[in-house]
Formats: sequence, structure tokens, C-alpha cells
Amino acid sequence: MFFWKIDDETIRCLINKEEIGQMGFDLNELSSDNDLMEEFLNAIIANSKNYINWNTDNGVQNYIARALPSEQFLITISCTFQDVAIDRDLDQIKKMTTALRERISDDRIDSIYSMSGEEKEREFEALAKDLHDVCMGNTTEKEEQEEKGAEKTAAENVSSEMPKDSAKDMVSSKAAEQGGSEQAVRPHIPAQKLIFKEFRNLIDFCSLLNKDYFIPSSLYKDAEEYILLVEFPIEMDNSKIITFMITAEEYGAECSNQRLEGYYLSEHATLLIKDKAVETLYRMN
Repeated sequence: MFFWKIDDETIRCLINKEEIGQMGFDLNELSSDNDLMEEFLNAIIANSKNYINWNTDNGVQNYIARALPSEQFLITISCTFQDVAIDRDLDQIKKMTTALRERISDDRIDSIYSMSGEEKEREFEALAKDLHDVCMGNTTEKEEQEEKGAEKTAAENVSSEMPKDSAKDMVSSKAAEQGGSEQAVRPHIPAQKLIFKEFRNLIDFCSLLNKDYFIPSSLYKDAEEYILLVEFPIEMDNSKIITFMITAEEYGAECSNQRLEGYYLSEHATLLIKDKAVETLYRMN
């Protein structure tokens, strides 16, 4: 069972079928018995208090339960009154629409139309990155006043949803180009270890990927680090693998050959998601 906080009155819990059974609950009964579901949610809240400091004074006001691959379940629990929650969402929408107007203007788009070559590619990628940052909630009013070329901070609210169609293919074509040139001279890339310091950066990275990148992968937590072990299929093009790795590094990952890392982590770290970590994290956003 793994918890993280969305805000002071909202958390998410990643739990698997076996853990639900160990808590004394049955999935079929939970889906048909409201009183039992309330008891289950309260048990999760009680457990979360061991890891997260958050306000539950109002009790459960809303929850969302989603089934994920590998018999995992993502449960969002909110203790915020509905009117307050709507006001917060409206505030976030207002910030996003303001940022969109200021950063993705018609004049900026028209200017890119008139460009060509590397300049057009570079400016389009910058525009796409700005759109992604705004949709992910990365942009605050203070950051809007900073230089547009500065790097943005990690997402402030991991519950903000981003349009998948606008982001899933948003990878550097230049990186893919480089990968294509390397493919002819390098052997197939071995399994890799990706270390993320921030869980939200890991989710943001996986949210960009499409089904071509749903590769065998497991997620571990070791101290304050999140370690993604990925196994690249032999039929996967090296250009795609290189693009995967470069994009991960852009989201703060430290990458290296995993070698026997899986054996070490199985003994010393906590396994959060087995086998389908990339796909599971993609669907969590």
C-alpha cells in the first residue's frame, strides 16, 4: 500500500487485491455494500495517518476507485466539502486559462507558421512544452513573470488532468533523429534503472507515453527515491529506447544499467508496482 497527498484534505492510495484481502475485505462485497465500502475507506484513512499528515475532520466527502493493471487499484479520497472542492478547481482552471492566454497566443502561433527549418522545429517544441506545463498545472502566476526560457518546477497538483492527445507524442524529434543514427552502430540497449527523486515527476513522465512504451517494468521505493526498472523488448527499435531514456532524463531521472539491481531491490526496497509499472502510472494520471 502506497500513499501520497494531493492537498491538505485529499490523498491517493495505490493498493493491490492481496492487500485488500489482508485488511479483511472482499472486492465483490465492497462493490455492492455501501456500509462496507465506508468501513474500508475509513481503514485506509487510518492507515494513511501513519505516513501522511492531512486533515480528515470533515470525514469522507468523495472518493474515486479505479482498477489498474496487475490487480492494482487507485483510490482517491477527499475530505473536502463539495463547494470548497469546486472553488479550488475553479481557481486552478482560472490560472490555467490565464496562463494559456498569455503563453499560447495567436501571435505566437502565427509567428511559428512563418518560420522554417530548425527554427520552426525549436519554437514548436517550446510551444508544446509550454502547453504541457500549463495543462499539468506546472505554471503559477509568479512563474509567468519569470523568463520564458527558465525551467519550470514540478507539477503543483498531480490531480490536474492533461489532454493525452496533446502530450502522448510530445517527444523530441531531434532526440529520435539522434537515436536513429546511433541505432546502426550500437547493440540493443540492455535493461535500465531510472531513479526519480519526485513521484510526481515520474507520473508526469509516464503520462506522456503511448502504448508503444508499455514495456515490462517494475517500480520500487528505496528511502526517498522511486526506482523504475525497465526491460526493453528485443523487437523494440533502439531509436524508441533512446527517446524513452532521453525523455526520462528531461523529467529528472538518473539512468543507468540495472544489471542485478532487481535482486538488491527485492531485498532492500519496497515493491510498489510489479511488471506493468509504466502502463499503471500512465493510467493513474
